Amino acid sequence: MTKQELVQIIKENFTNKRDVVDISGMDFGNCEVDISNLKTDGNLRQDNQDVGGGLIQDNQKVEGSLWQGGQKVKRNLYQHTQTVGKDLFQYNQRVEKMLWGGNHKVKGKTYN
Repeated sequence: MTKQELVQIIKENFTNKRDVVDISGMDFGNCEVDISNLKTDGNLRQDNQDVGGGLIQDNQKVEGSLWQGGQKVKRNLYQHTQTVGKDLFQYNQRVEKMLWGGNHKVKGKTYN
């Protein structure tokens, strides 16, 4: 079976009444899972992940908005090299050790 055939099976069997492909709640146990290079013209939801190792989200290309909130990270949170067409909102951060920042290029106003 090819990945595209699997996509078709998932779309046919896991599309809910709101026409959303819903594969939420899948438990892969002790496996490493790679969902890189997913493509959709709609929204991609990644809510309520429970990850024992690291969560890696690199090189997203998002035509709409990217929302990341409510993360609880026991180790380090790295956010770097973002290019944002409008506004970047970062607030209500609680950091146990250090908050690093620098090399920002802002054409508009900066608020702290």
